[in-house]
Amino acid sequence: AVLSQPRHPYTRGLLDSVPAANTGAAGARRRLRQIPGMTPSLLALDAGCAFRSRCPRVEADCAQMPALGAPGTDEAQPVRCHHPLDAAQAVA
Repeated sequence: AVLSQPRHPYTRGLLDSVPAANTGAAGARRRLRQIPGMTPSLLALDAGCAFRSRCPRVEADCAQMPALGAPGTDEAQPVRCHHPLDAAQAVA
């Protein structure tokens, strides 16, 4: 489920940047998605989401790490995100 219907925006971005997986319905190639910015230093991470400076869904609450199984998620596929993708957004 994590690969076929990712709920975290960063996972969706990573999957959208894989050339072999980046084809449309009729096999047409789509432009590869790029995640803007640089990954943060693992030595300087703070309490918030490490992806928030590069996330299109960022809000003020992203400065605090959400609990696993944030609102809008289910037990079958928990996600640590304040603003997870819904089912329609999770499918490429």
